Amino acid sequence: MNDTKLLNQIGDLIDKNLQPIKADLKGVKADLKGVKQQLDTVEMKVETVNSRVEKSEQELKQTIAKNQEDTITVLSDLIHSGYDMHEKRIRNLEKRLPLPSAQ
Repeated sequence: MNDTKLLNQIGDLIDKNLQPIKADLKGVKADLKGVKQQLDTVEMKVETVNSRVEKSEQELKQTIAKNQEDTITVLSDLIHSGYDMHEKRIRNLEKRLPLPSAQ
């Protein structure tokens, strides 16, 4: 009987000493739950930012492509205009200068 009483006393002492640890663990669990919620919030924000960055990249690529097309169009128009003006000058010169007669 003495052994049983001693074992019960040891068990009671262990339970008594474990109570503060159990309470601390509950606090740690609550803290971890809060940290996990914050982490989930940060993760959602990162996903939102990544989505916005991807959308901005696509819009930028589209804008660059359109600007390149516009530049090509403007340069083509400029080249054709220059060519047309050159042809017009040649015609004006031909009208003003006497052409050698073919004999």
